[in-house]
Amino acid sequence: MSSPSLPRIEINIDCAESFGHWSCGPSDELLMPMIDVANVACGGHAGDPVIMRRTIAAAKKHGIKVGAHPGFPDKVGFGRRLLVMTPEQAYAEVLYQVGALKVFLDEAGLPLNHIKPHGMWYILMQTDEAFNDATMRAIKHFNVPLYGLPNTLHQTGAAKHGIPFIPEAFVDLNYSNAGHLLGVAQSNPMTPEYIYGVTKKLGTTGVLPSVTGEELDIGVKGGPFSVCIHSDFEKCVENLKAARRAVDEVNAELYTGR
Repeated sequence: MSSPSLPRIEINIDCAESFGHWSCGPSDELLMPMIDVANVACGGHAGDPVIMRRTIAAAKKHGIKVGAHPGFPDKVGFGRRLLVMTPEQAYAEVLYQVGALKVFLDEAGLPLNHIKPHGMWYILMQTDEAFNDATMRAIKHFNVPLYGLPNTLHQTGAAKHGIPFIPEAFVDLNYSNAGHLLGVAQSNPMTPEYIYGVTKKLGTTGVLPSVTGEELDIGVKGGPFSVCIHSDFEKCVENLKAARRAVDEVNAELYTGR
């Protein structure tokens, strides 16, 4: 199965990451006008049925594509801690979480756009072949693209299972010098001005700085890709505005008319 290509660089953001009476970050309604794609938490690391349903309604109102954002079922750790799972458990957990979201999408008359695992699940998939394979087998069931990191097991695992692959880049987290995405705790603090500059350079050259400042080619050179911004970060709105400005400038320069 050939992978789809994006017409221009887009911005995706993680949404629905509150639950019950606990709120995380700015409201999804506030963020929707500034994004292209929403990754909706499915009740594992965050989210609950009411919040999933409300977020999908907001996305429909603003014409935003919706993908599933499954993660380790660990709300206390926000899916950023490693839980030990067998491949069978990992496979079933993805089916369970994405299936729950898809019911609400069906109700709203919206398609499932993609699947993008969250946090430590996403990071582990870069290097753990058995965990990656179990996740890919579950994703394959839904016949939608995977948003993932090029030049890692994300891309090769998707190819192995015939899953369309959308390359993704992060500008509010760091990469190691080897090109692996690092977690929040291992990344440097970033200002909106820094995010604007990194996004602009990445869009035009395909290169960004590693955690130690070395230039990295992360595999998005020469074509559009998806940029992720985290909604739970303290300066999320400012970060998103900075990335939006850079993406719009690059698209106007390189991808007008596509």
